Amino acid sequence: MKSSTAHLLLIIAAMLWSLGGVFIKMVDLHPIALSGARSFVAALVLLIYIRRPKFIWNKFMIMGVLAYAATVLFFVASTKLTTAANAIILQFTSPIHVVIFGYFMLKERVTKLDWFAMIIIFMGLGLFFMDELTFQGFWGNILALCSGVSFALVTVIVRKEKGSSSFEIVFLGNILTALIALPFLIPSLPYISPTDGWIIVLLGVVQLGIPYILFTKALKYVPAIDAILLGAIEPILNPVWVFLFIGETVGEWALTGGVLVIAGSIGRSYLKNRKVITPVHQ
Repeated sequence: MKSSTAHLLLIIAAMLWSLGGVFIKMVDLHPIALSGARSFVAALVLLIYIRRPKFIWNKFMIMGVLAYAATVLFFVASTKLTTAANAIILQFTSPIHVVIFGYFMLKERVTKLDWFAMIIIFMGLGLFFMDELTFQGFWGNILALCSGVSFALVTVIVRKEKGSSSFEIVFLGNILTALIALPFLIPSLPYISPTDGWIIVLLGVVQLGIPYILFTKALKYVPAIDAILLGAIEPILNPVWVFLFIGETVGEWALTGGVLVIAGSIGRSYLKNRKVITPVHQ
């Protein structure tokens, strides 16, 4: 697979992830119960794709499974305890952690273009949520930061295990998330309407299962920092879909910030791929 194709898969994955805001707002269910139900459906999607999972039990698989479950549960809990803006922007401190984990675990170095893109993306995220960011919800903010660390760890470990058990890590991570959420999910089952049920299926298939397949597949061919920076498109598109389908407005600062994030993410990908395919004249 070409690097440009892998980058396109990452962009599609981020776009599908961004649908979560619209779907989640449509379901009246405890956030952890919803996370568990969504992960259960996503696990089925991954099982269909993998067909015959091969579990290579080593420290990286165990760390990856635990980090995946932590990412999902920390983010849900942080959204409950602080503002959605805080949760999203604090989780997307993950590129910094990818740089650290990637250097020690993958020996991947970060270029000047990567650092420049990170600055542009963080500026854009700051502008996008400038009107909504608060210092309230201390523990929610802490959990959002933890979610950023665990997501970075998942990204680096999946990249490291690209030739062995990368898909199995995501599969088991969803299974673990579903099991942890059972105490919240079981009491909620009688109150799930048919409409809610279909939305949960869409969440599991379209918003979690398929994008994680694309994400994991692409990570075999690109550095971890590429995946995490292109993923920054997600928190920008998320409220855009909510605006289009539910009517929540997006302010001028948000539009400016969104342009910066998309320019930093996709622009870096374009320049990096252009550099790869441009012939060198002697």
